[in-house]
Amino acid sequence: MENQTPPHEIEAQAAIPLSKVDETLMESFAKDVAAQATRLDDLAKQLITLEIAVPGIYAAILKLVSGEKATLDNPLILLFAFIAWLLALGWTLASLLPQRYEIDMDSFTEIQHYFSDSARRKLRLLSLACMSSFFGICLAVLSMFIK
Repeated sequence: MENQTPPHEIEAQAAIPLSKVDETLMESFAKDVAAQATRLDDLAKQLITLEIAVPGIYAAILKLVSGEKATLDNPLILLFAFIAWLLALGWTLASLLPQRYEIDMDSFTEIQHYFSDSARRKLRLLSLACMSSFFGICLAVLSMFIK
């Protein structure tokens, strides 16, 4: 152990109080981090409305256009479209369900990770829901052109 370097000493410098602008910015940042999950919940509520309305409107229009005795040329594509819409609805509902986190309330880092992890989880699920819903719409449109 001859090559050990002596530990560096860090001297504490005099603390400079934050200005009102800095305090306001830090407070706004903390509120913004805490509100991310709430904003994603609002997005999820709007997506649920859309994910219920689009298949219902599509089915109603299909029924009006096709009539009572019309048959679908390719029902498999429509089945996949409705499955995609159902998956989108499931992922959106899953994003609204609470998840249990174990955190130390005295640890600022753990509290910050709680907010970011919660928002990241919701974002992943809502991204999957959006992609699945878009895929379902594409399949529904495709079903009108494939004979």
